[in-house]
Amino acid sequence: MKPLVAASMALVFVTASANAVSTAASREEFRGRWSRDCGGGRTCHLDIDDTKSPQTIQITFSIEGSGESCSWDVDAVYDKGFGGPVAQDPYGNYSFYLTLQSDGRLYSSGTMLSNCGPQPLDQHFASNPIFGGSAKDTMSSSDAEDDAQAVIGDRGVFDHNGSVVVIDPNAGTIVYRGPKKSISGTVKSGALLFKAATSWDPYDNNAVIKGTAYVFKRGCDPVPYQVSGHQKGWHTLILTGAAPIRQKDGCKVVGYKINGNSVLKFVSWGD
Repeated sequence: MKPLVAASMALVFVTASANAVSTAASREEFRGRWSRDCGGGRTCHLDIDDTKSPQTIQITFSIEGSGESCSWDVDAVYDKGFGGPVAQDPYGNYSFYLTLQSDGRLYSSGTMLSNCGPQPLDQHFASNPIFGGSAKDTMSSSDAEDDAQAVIGDRGVFDHNGSVVVIDPNAGTIVYRGPKKSISGTVKSGALLFKAATSWDPYDNNAVIKGTAYVFKRGCDPVPYQVSGHQKGWHTLILTGAAPIRQKDGCKVVGYKINGNSVLKFVSWGD
């Protein structure tokens, strides 16, 4: 565990309200960015990354807004019996836990007090993931840039032919986060590039990943086609399949062939 800033912090425990009922949740369901209003024009975030390793979950706490920035991160362990991540504060003084509530919010048992100012005792965080939309559904650039942080850590962020994409094996999706300049007029941040038939384990080199990829053309709807492949060593994902061929001056699909769109390669930003 390591603090990201040298700040004097103390972890104070609070009790969940009587109507905040926790629900059993898998470690994958905690993944993403959870946020709440910290008051004074500030926002508190909990960024949770379960792709760091099969054994640990990284929890990053941060405060931003009003010209302030404070953050720290710790490695947590998912407790199956408890149903959530359990960790200690960066200084090893106190333990805290996370649970998911029946209303979909995340509850943190600890309140961090730092030189960034006091925080509300309410420790309920809300999430707004971008995953799961149709290929035609896109988001505004500003919303996509914020919500793309739902996959925390560079291991969830991949390069694809110069574009930045976010891969979520649990949701079975690959979503554009930052299309490269040459396609930014056609492909928007938040656009779905691939939807798997089922989720997959990024640490299983032998797992076969099958699903639907989409090819884009300005002025046309995305066209789906079937691809399959493997994720090797978690950091490289390759999918292949005969890609659709459109009319030169139109949107109509006139055939399928092996071409530049037939091999989809994704390389993680992570080390």
